[in-house]
Amino acid sequence: MADHALETKDITKTYQINAGMFRGKKALKAVNGVSLSIPKGSILGLVGESGCGKTTIAKMILGLERKTGGQLYIGGKNIDAMGHKQIAKIIQPVFQDPYSSLNPRKSISTIISLPLRAQGLSKGTADLEKKVDEIMEIVGLATRLKHNYPNQLSGGQRQRVAVARALIMRPEIVLCDEPTSALDVSVQAQILNMLMDLRNRLNLTYLFISHDLAVVEHIATHVAVMYLGRIVERGKARELFDNPSHPYTQALLASVLTPDPNMGLPEIHLGIEYPNPIDPPSGCAFHPRCVKKQAKCAVVAPEPMVKSGKLVECHYPDNF
Repeated sequence: MADHALETKDITKTYQINAGMFRGKKALKAVNGVSLSIPKGSILGLVGESGCGKTTIAKMILGLERKTGGQLYIGGKNIDAMGHKQIAKIIQPVFQDPYSSLNPRKSISTIISLPLRAQGLSKGTADLEKKVDEIMEIVGLATRLKHNYPNQLSGGQRQRVAVARALIMRPEIVLCDEPTSALDVSVQAQILNMLMDLRNRLNLTYLFISHDLAVVEHIATHVAVMYLGRIVERGKARELFDNPSHPYTQALLASVLTPDPNMGLPEIHLGIEYPNPIDPPSGCAFHPRCVKKQAKCAVVAPEPMVKSGKLVECHYPDNF
């Protein structure tokens, strides 16, 4: 655990959802026994379709949602014994849309310095200004912009402000939830390269949540693939992208578009319907969409096994 910046052990999150009039409530397991570990200084890419539970995990890690079960450690400390301010000193988020995550009525300087003021770490106006100037320079923002407002900046500049706000307290971990999906492609590359540079410069650890596998392949050192609240495959990024073992991982990789327009849209055989998380499939949750399923898959849930250096939750990884 000492070598891990963040670790989860079988964490779960269950919501009680109205099933309809006179039908009471049903349990929805948004996260169903997820175990992850992020070595210090590494980047874990958490990928999967919308609704698989990625953002719910992020909220539990940030202390915004209480987990239903399991254990969660941040910086070697059990999150159950930590307050919100303690969590915020160790981990800070960068969200998807910089325009909606920044207060439009506050100046850039006020936005960036907010974590310091919230923690009571300010030594006065001059000290705040100095620290804001330092972090703006680190993330590539001209200090002359600190008196501007978010609507006066470009999308890339706004996201740099969000990164500066996250880093001004020098946290150990940065949680990036789709941090580039709202940006133009050229700006995405700039932000990704900046994050990679900051990782080395400030000795950061990232949890990088995304549905864009091309982005994850570019930045991540480790990858975890999530499906219907479970991690179905995880391992080192290069091994996972070169030799995916789970059929869902293979389908996700096959769905990545190529620059060649003559190749058309890929056929990944997943269908158009995502399973109902309130009434999940029996056995392996992926079996209704798996083109290589066998009889056992519909009856027995697979146990995680080690395959080619990765952890895979599949009965027949040798068949793929």
